[in-house]
Amino acid sequence: MKIYNSYIVIVASLFLLTTIILGAVGAESLDVYYTLFVIEALVVTELCVYFNSRARRGLTVVSGVLFAGFLAIVLSEVVSILV
Repeated sequence: MKIYNSYIVIVASLFLLTTIILGAVGAESLDVYYTLFVIEALVVTELCVYFNSRARRGLTVVSGVLFAGFLAIVLSEVVSILV
């Protein structure tokens, strides 16, 4: 199995497990789901350092977009607390 396939299977499995656990505990906030998904994706991406340079660049772009979404969520929470 190629490392790319392993990466996709690992990330998908973690997302599924997280969704099941958060659903079981009754989490209803999309912010919680997204934040945990971003953290999981970034951690797995950093652990899979064996990608070639082209795949690594693509994952860097994806990680940047995910992190920007995370910052938007944090910013919206800060604004809602201050207002």
